[in-house]
Amino acid sequence: MIEYRRFRNFDPPGIWRLWCEGQMGRGAALPRSMDAFEATNYGQPYFDPEGLVLAVDGSRIVGMVHAGFAATEDRSRLDRSLGVICTVLVHPEYRRQGIGTELVRRAETYLDNQPVTKVLAGPARGLDPFYFGLYGGCRPSGFLLSDPASQPFFTKLGYVEHERHGVFDRDLTIPRDPTTARNLTIRRQTELEALDKSDAPNWWWYTHLGRTDAIRYCLKMKRTGESIATVNVTPLEHYEDAWVDRSVGIVDMRVADAYRGQGYGQSLLIEVVRHLRKDQLQRAEIHAPDNSPLALRIVAAAGFERIDTGVVYCRGRDASSPFVSGT
Repeated sequence: MIEYRRFRNFDPPGIWRLWCEGQMGRGAALPRSMDAFEATNYGQPYFDPEGLVLAVDGSRIVGMVHAGFAATEDRSRLDRSLGVICTVLVHPEYRRQGIGTELVRRAETYLDNQPVTKVLAGPARGLDPFYFGLYGGCRPSGFLLSDPASQPFFTKLGYVEHERHGVFDRDLTIPRDPTTARNLTIRRQTELEALDKSDAPNWWWYTHLGRTDAIRYCLKMKRTGESIATVNVTPLEHYEDAWVDRSVGIVDMRVADAYRGQGYGQSLLIEVVRHLRKDQLQRAEIHAPDNSPLALRIVAAAGFERIDTGVVYCRGRDASSPFVSGT
């Protein structure tokens, strides 16, 4: 008989085994130990055991759902008005028994007991309190369509699509980079600098990128030292067994307002790729929201190809509530 209960301190080994046996597709990392979950989940200052509900058959954990909250727009704290179902997983041997549906119902109850006005399913930028570096690739960007079970499952539960994110990949072993006259001009005028961390780290940075060996790259003007564009690169070591290569994630690209739409974003990505290639890395991944045509063009122009799509879902009865996306 399946029992449901909250997370307890002795559960991490069972959760790790469930995750590794869960068959969630390319978006799920395969960490070699349960320590990865400590860094991204249990060790977070806002981790609430009540938000992590487990389905248990005897002593075996056979299902889980994890709910949390979005970050405020300035990434300074949690926004408890916006609830997020970060993961729902049932072991393949126990599927089609209603376990997943019951887990989601319990996650919704947990969130509804908080002051939430909207419940979303699928972590994404600004909506990702947990699983950074463990699901989605370079970052959580909704539930990926490469996991064929996710979309029909949430649709059946009455959730509707809220936003989509493109997942883009570039093979770093191929030494050819896009080249235009504008890129060549920008390359002569600028230089790439690698920094240890963000120049203005906020609360979100410390709870996400700050827990990884992320490097910040900055494209600067040679003559003035002015910062034109920045991006963070984080190793994806927990994906080495899943993807069978050494990959990195490229996240949070920023281009100064005065330089947008002039090729600097594309040049930054190309220069970062060249730098990563020297480190014998094999693959780089970057995500871009489908509601940002400029971001999609920049990523494609830098030689990245779309390989997947992440979808954030909204609980049907909350779909009319106002919400400003964090992407």
